[in-house]
Amino acid sequence: MSTLSFILVHLMMWLIVFFMSLPFGVEVSEKPRQGNANSAPIKTNLKLKFFLSFIIAFIPSVFTYWIVVEGLLKSFVINI
Repeated sequence: MSTLSFILVHLMMWLIVFFMSLPFGVEVSEKPRQGNANSAPIKTNLKLKFFLSFIIAFIPSVFTYWIVVEGLLKSFVINI
């Protein structure tokens, strides 16, 4: 697996983890400002979610890299 492949796998894993983390910790205002949606969050913590999901996505990315490099998927498919 090349470096570019690892980066692309990590980007895909990051997107999945990032979108999964978006609804956590969101507080909705009881009295929304005029012009805002009733479900508009008070604070989204996007910076924290961005960086934490980047770090958390590193674990499955490394696991996927290990599976590809060791050829575990090939041996699994051959044994079926």
